[in-house]
Amino acid sequence: MPFILKHKATGRIWTCMLVNLYQLPYYGTKFWDTQEEAEQQYESFLIAQHEEAPENWSLMELSENQLKLCNVKLKNDARLSLRWYDEKQTALAEIAAGISPSES
Repeated sequence: MPFILKHKATGRIWTCMLVNLYQLPYYGTKFWDTQEEAEQQYESFLIAQHEEAPENWSLMELSENQLKLCNVKLKNDARLSLRWYDEKQTALAEIAAGISPSES
């Protein structure tokens, strides 16, 4: 099952430009396939992304379907971000900080 990055205080999920298996760029949810891979790489990934406080992020395991839904909600639109809501066990998309999340 995939592992993603979730901001501890806000619930924001790390999204960025990625490259799929066909070498096509897309805007999606950063993930690792295994817990071991995620634990070894997430801090250096955050530092490479110029994240000033990597300690504010934690790994979270999703099902394959949840990860697919996250990417569907992003609509390949870099203006969107995702926030995880524990009570609903789902991510909701929003356009910018301060705008109420809406289900996509």
